[in-house]
Amino acid sequence: MGTRRIVNFAIRRPCDRDHEPIREFLAGLSPRSRYLRFFTGAPSASEAMVRVLAGGGARTDALVAVGDGVIIGHAMAADRGGPGGAVPTEIGVVVADAYQGRGVGSALVRQLVARARARGATTVVMEVLAENRQVLGMIADHWRVMREERSGAYTTIWAPLPLERRQEEPWLPEPDEEPWSPGTGKEAVAAGIAGGAR
Repeated sequence: MGTRRIVNFAIRRPCDRDHEPIREFLAGLSPRSRYLRFFTGAPSASEAMVRVLAGGGARTDALVAVGDGVIIGHAMAADRGGPGGAVPTEIGVVVADAYQGRGVGSALVRQLVARARARGATTVVMEVLAENRQVLGMIADHWRVMREERSGAYTTIWAPLPLERRQEEPWLPEPDEEPWSPGTGKEAVAAGIAGGAR
């Protein structure tokens, strides 16, 4: 099967009206995609979880990718305090099964990282299931890993956020750079780059 690409989607911040569309998006994910992203295959989402996924949590940034009139991808970052003045942000991304491998996840990560960098974040934290070799390989290919810890079924990875866009990393844009072009650069994530929402 050849590489599939789409260009007709937009990335924006979710709002209160997106609660039900986010719930429908989560319900439409395959059990495998839900498991890789949230470490559980359960399709249900509590109202509290949906509020957080819509960006309602403290120190939480959320984005949705919208294509064909529906949510086809979700990304979020949760900032937290770190030692020595470090400002880490934990990121997570998931893309609807029908749109995986088509640049949606890459575009979401680019925007999420740019926004985190604009907020002053210095480090990105990713929790990935140890069995998710594809995403672990992508992280190794695209991030300069500072620290890695294995705990049970998942691995936690810390990597520095670059201060400026690098020529060898075209998938990291400057903040507010437009337009997003999901067909450029390498895929940064598949479904489930990090652990569940907290």
